[in-house]
Amino acid sequence: MKKILVLIAVLSLSVLTMAAVEIEFWHAMGGGHGATLNEIVNSFNEANPDIVVKPIYVGNYGALSQKLLASAESGNLPAISQAYGNWTAKLIPRGVVQELNGFINNPDYGFTAEQWEAIWAPFKKMITWGDTIYAVPFNKSTYVLYYNTDAFELYGLTPPKTMEDLFFDAMMLTEDKDGDGEIDQYGMGFRTTIDHFVVFLRANGGKILNIGPDGKIEVTINSPEAHEALQFMYDMVHTYKIAYAQGGYLDGPFGDGKIMMFIETIASKPYVDRASTGKHGWAWAPVPMWEVQAPPFAGTDLIMFSTISDEQKLAAWKFMKFLLSPEIQAYWSVKTGYMPAVKTALETPQWKEYVNQHPDAVVPISQIDKGSVDPNIAEWYEVRTVVGQMVGDVLNGKRTIEEGLAWAEAELQKLIAGE
Repeated sequence: MKKILVLIAVLSLSVLTMAAVEIEFWHAMGGGHGATLNEIVNSFNEANPDIVVKPIYVGNYGALSQKLLASAESGNLPAISQAYGNWTAKLIPRGVVQELNGFINNPDYGFTAEQWEAIWAPFKKMITWGDTIYAVPFNKSTYVLYYNTDAFELYGLTPPKTMEDLFFDAMMLTEDKDGDGEIDQYGMGFRTTIDHFVVFLRANGGKILNIGPDGKIEVTINSPEAHEALQFMYDMVHTYKIAYAQGGYLDGPFGDGKIMMFIETIASKPYVDRASTGKHGWAWAPVPMWEVQAPPFAGTDLIMFSTISDEQKLAAWKFMKFLLSPEIQAYWSVKTGYMPAVKTALETPQWKEYVNQHPDAVVPISQIDKGSVDPNIAEWYEVRTVVGQMVGDVLNGKRTIEEGLAWAEAELQKLIAGE
């Protein structure tokens, strides 16, 4: 009997020793993106039986942001989560975000020099505050120009390379096809949001804010560059009536043939494809040049929380490194349309085969070195809200361009001053 008890004790100890470390991963990837993410998580769990990553779909980005901020107050945070830079900036002062320098530089389980160098430079900028790294890049996208290939072929046009070309193509493609006096085919489509405005603002060399080397924030929204960008959009919609504007996503109007071109992130690819299938062909091209080429980046990073155990931190770091491996990045990109976060993914057989079958996959990659990043400041969400309201008001005729920019400047000055 005594031997049996000893054996049971030994077996119990073995079970405890072999117990897997569980880590929660909060994300906002639904639909096909979420299914691909679950496949990747399952692959990691199978390869690492001592770790169980539990992916938890929280909802859209708004829901995830609210849950993270609330959980930071209640002390009920996960091990890792998707996060935009401005979310991370809000959480850092609360002492809940784990700095990653110690993990990255660890000689046993950190990044090699080659692995760190493989991460695209703009993405490194987005995860760094001062000298401290608080995240790793995850789902990254950039803006491209989607266009109706059937229409371009029919009208004898080529994808616009400059904003002047964009205007000309939109003018040529706009038609009252049924002769009822109402335009039913617009050359271009805009969303009345900050995101579309920022595409044109940055291409024209402008900024909403300027962050100095000392971290001081200067409001620069009311500039000649911003005025010209808004005027360009306004004139296409109202003066020349060659662009259609709405607040929602444009894959539906594009698929239905209401608009022939629009600018959106590459994450819209599956939706554009689904809306266009059986109706017309489509392709994408780089964002047209204005004063500069500076297509904004979109997408989130992954952050780890300092509230978990050291054992969980090591497990979480192992998973984060796994997500940045070339093979996983290539798979993630091919399946979702997001850009690989590491250059080495471009050398994998899967990526090369994908590009062989889909040559336009190189378009977003060609823009990475020219891309522009949002300021990773805590106030950026509120900044977006102000500018988004201004853009909507101007394009919907509620404010003049001058009134809109002056209002936005005043509101941002108060916001930055903490009023």
